[in-house]
Amino acid sequence: MLAALAFFAIAPTQAYLPTGPRVRFELWDGRSFVIATDPKSSPKTVAHILSLVRSGFYDRQRVHRVESWVTQWGSPASRDKPLDSEAVTGGGSGKNLPFEESQVDFLRGVVGVASTGLQRGGDSQLFILKHDTPRLWRSYAVVGKVVSGMDVVGTIQRGDRFRRAAVLAKVPSEP
Repeated sequence: MLAALAFFAIAPTQAYLPTGPRVRFELWDGRSFVIATDPKSSPKTVAHILSLVRSGFYDRQRVHRVESWVTQWGSPASRDKPLDSEAVTGGGSGKNLPFEESQVDFLRGVVGVASTGLQRGGDSQLFILKHDTPRLWRSYAVVGKVVSGMDVVGTIQRGDRFRRAAVLAKVPSEP
């Protein structure tokens, strides 16, 4: 019995591998990263983000927040307004989504939707965690996870501009 308990106490958590549509964000200089979305965890949020990507909403936007643990963007005002203006830091598409709680651990590479507070719905501002951040668990809707280009995310600077974002063709399943 003790051996069984010891096994469960040290068994690693299952890897988070979302299987929804993938989105490539390409920076102005050609570097890019890919997010696998998670419509199972946050169906309304992911549908909204995919719709914004397909409409060109994120094209030419600039990254307005870069800290040691997070990178954030998603305000159309960032195209031409100062990055510290309220129009950028608080801006978005104008749609307020309901909060969708997720059981996903907030680990390095997880993508969430920023909001005005814990357990509140967001809109279009996305953030990527550059470090494990357990204090955010169950506090923000999860969009998915970076599955390619996390090294690029680590080099993004405040003010870097996205050339485009695009939903990629479905990745074929392995047999």
